[in-house]
Amino acid sequence: METRQLKNITILILLLLNLFLLSLLLHFRLQKASSGQRLTQQLLTLYQSSAVALPEEEALLTATAPVSLSLNRDLRHEAEIAAFLLGAEAEGEAQGGGIYTYTGPHGTVQFRSNGAFDYTPKGQRINAPLDFCREFCERFGYVEAEEITLSGESGSFSALRSVEGVPVYNASLSFLFEDGLLLSVSGSCLSPAGSAPLSGSRFTVVDALVKFLDYRNASGVVCSAVTDVQPVYELQATAAQPMGLAAKWQVSTDTYLYYVDCATGEISRP
Repeated sequence: METRQLKNITILILLLLNLFLLSLLLHFRLQKASSGQRLTQQLLTLYQSSAVALPEEEALLTATAPVSLSLNRDLRHEAEIAAFLLGAEAEGEAQGGGIYTYTGPHGTVQFRSNGAFDYTPKGQRINAPLDFCREFCERFGYVEAEEITLSGESGSFSALRSVEGVPVYNASLSFLFEDGLLLSVSGSCLSPAGSAPLSGSRFTVVDALVKFLDYRNASGVVCSAVTDVQPVYELQATAAQPMGLAAKWQVSTDTYLYYVDCATGEISRP
């Protein structure tokens, strides 16, 4: 009898403990939501006082900043891109100065150490150019641009490289076709394989918007509305670090685009 009573008491204590923990979790979540709402309201008030409109979507102000990355050159990735474009595998040849070339029956694909590559084929006919471009993007991590002039067998196709769902705004890709012939391919080639995160502080989206408003008021920038804010990467190349991805906040306004560096808060324009 005593054993059964002890067992019931133990079960009751565990139930009460679970209820306490659940209520504590709900309290923290409500407190966090309330704090976020106050912060959003303060930001909106700050922008209104400067006569600048700001979107009120909650998702916009809760976006997470990406982590800046250092990149290593991936020769295997370059060889795969070359094989897709050439239609067959080819051996890479080092030309010096960080340049590698891959040659096929229609021409040569050239890659540089800063991620740039180009291909100018001769007489290479592509069946269904749009499908060809989209397959390339899907295989190698590019996102199709909104504006495409490729119609039928002639025109251009543009895209941006994306890393873990974050666009690299200056790592573009361009295809040019005429009457089904591929005239040129150029752009930026990068691979996140073997990348390493860079340490340092990260500006939140709210930090970035406050920084931008200070910049706008101090510099006299003509701007009456922020229309969108999204995390992006900027492809950077230096002598010390040939390739790296710097995390930025892209602030779209009714006049221009601005970029706020997630590590330093520095503001720039493309």
